[in-house]
Amino acid sequence: MQQIKTLAYLFVREEDGATMIEYALLAVLIAMVVAISALTLGEAISNQFNKVSTCLNTPGSANCTPA
Repeated sequence: MQQIKTLAYLFVREEDGATMIEYALLAVLIAMVVAISALTLGEAISNQFNKVSTCLNTPGSANCTPA
């Protein structure tokens, strides 16, 4: 009976599983931030390349003034 109590106590005190879950949640959060940033920056970079392409093809169009 003492052995079962000892095993139950050790099971309750075990924190490795909780730590692993915390690290997994942190990794998921970081991955989500990276993915959202990549999507947002990807669209912004694509828009800038489109503007440059338009100015190269038709230099007299709007928004093609030299900086």
